Amino acid sequence: KKPRFVSFTRFAAALFIFPMAAAWGAPAPLVPEAPITSESPIKKLFFERPSAPSTAPLISGRRLKLSLREAVTLALARNFDITIEAHNPRIREREVVERESDFDSAFTSEVSTEKSRADTPSSLLASGGQQTSSEQTVSAGIEKKLVTGAEISLVFETVREDSNSRQKTINPDFDSSLTFSISQPLLKNFGVDVNKAEIRVATFSLDQSLLIYRDRVISVIDSVEQAYWDLVFSISNIAFQRKSLELAKDLRRRNQIQVDVGTLAPIEILEAEATVARREEEVIVAERQVKDREDALKKLLNVSDNISSWGLRIIPSDQAQFSPVRVKELTSTMEALKRRADLQNAKIEIEKSRIQLHRDRQNLLPELDLSASASNQGAEKTFGKSIDRESGNKGYTFEGGLSFRLPLGNRAAKAKFDKARLQLQRANSSFARLEQSIIEEVRRSVRRVRTDTKRIEATRLARRLAVERLDSQEKKFKVGLSTSRDVLEDQESVANALTNEVQALVDYNKSVAQLGRATYTTFKRFKIKLGDPRKGVPGEKP
Repeated sequence: KKPRFVSFTRFAAALFIFPMAAAWGAPAPLVPEAPITSESPIKKLFFERPSAPSTAPLISGRRLKLSLREAVTLALARNFDITIEAHNPRIREREVVERESDFDSAFTSEVSTEKSRADTPSSLLASGGQQTSSEQTVSAGIEKKLVTGAEISLVFETVREDSNSRQKTINPDFDSSLTFSISQPLLKNFGVDVNKAEIRVATFSLDQSLLIYRDRVISVIDSVEQAYWDLVFSISNIAFQRKSLELAKDLRRRNQIQVDVGTLAPIEILEAEATVARREEEVIVAERQVKDREDALKKLLNVSDNISSWGLRIIPSDQAQFSPVRVKELTSTMEALKRRADLQNAKIEIEKSRIQLHRDRQNLLPELDLSASASNQGAEKTFGKSIDRESGNKGYTFEGGLSFRLPLGNRAAKAKFDKARLQLQRANSSFARLEQSIIEEVRRSVRRVRTDTKRIEATRLARRLAVERLDSQEKKFKVGLSTSRDVLEDQESVANALTNEVQALVDYNKSVAQLGRATYTTFKRFKIKLGDPRKGVPGEKP
């Protein structure tokens, strides 16, 4: 009596009753994922969790069981790319303050002393034929730059002078003055737009950093989804490979028994041995692939705090499912063009280039600066009396003037203007190219979703037919109408069909994720509310 053959058909059916992720141990019954309800703690994922996600994934021994939502939550809280990118808006915010500080008021102060002795040819000027003098100066004031380009200052100064000169009527004397000065460019560097250009550029750079941060978060979520589904496939694949190896070994054992009793040719053992060796190699490769993809996901989630924790095993609790998604190419394209952060970033780059072009066009003009000053002055024997005379307008000075400067050829200003004009043209071209790339990306993503939907239908049919063919081949083999080679080939066909079906399901879920990335609907799909990174950086202790 022929030994009982382990049916690959029953194995195929079992793999669709039990979760395909259970490759590392005995399979467990498939439990449908609990629906997300209003009471669910992960119905909405909020970014404001600087150290850990709000829900802790299940850790058992050296295993970390993760759903896709939990993986995304961990990535939002711990991913290094998000943490690093979240610092940039805060840096750009400081740069805005730095540019605004150009118009801050400044307090100035100066103290100096001077003493001299010089020979004089006349005793009428100084006694003893030598003139000696000492002078101490103290000044304090405020200066400020205005948004029109003007620079103003208000300075109070007191000078004490002591001399043996016979010409001085007051000795020592205190000379106090209060001076107001203004210098206003009239052509080059004139105007609010020109002088606030750096502030506006810095503000736009801050807006860009927020958009880049948003784009980085979506990119990380997409990478987590891709890595998660790749791991799901690898674990399913190794289950298929191990079962395929088990069946090959069973056939080899059964063939050996038949050869020993003389009912089968010895060549059949060689065929089975070769198949076992090949399938063992496939299992080894599949095991390495699982570990590689586990590490890729660990890196994205940053779940390993030290070297030893890299040995933690990640077990996906979600399986690749087919949830039909209705996609409309035109609607998806319009959503992408409306929401994409990189496209908004390109628009801002155009505005920054326009600001710089306007500033450099203004700076083609020659320098024509108006300067004026007015001061009160008073001199007396004491500091207090000098202040009284100064405040009583006993002495005053008014000054005014114009200065003009035009570099011959004006090459530097012209070169800057041409550079700004070319940068604006480049920004416009970059925007048009990006818009075209987004349209192409969305069309490709929509096409992939539709293609993978059809692949699922095709691979399911192929798997069903392969299982039926194997069942028929097993029946023929039992009655001697088929060879072990035929059975092995059909076993491999079923294994490939199962792998292809899982691959199609995984690819479909990855395509849906990529479509969300292309259309910027990832946040909506995961119900994520993204916080302002300037209010707290992930991983930063308060």
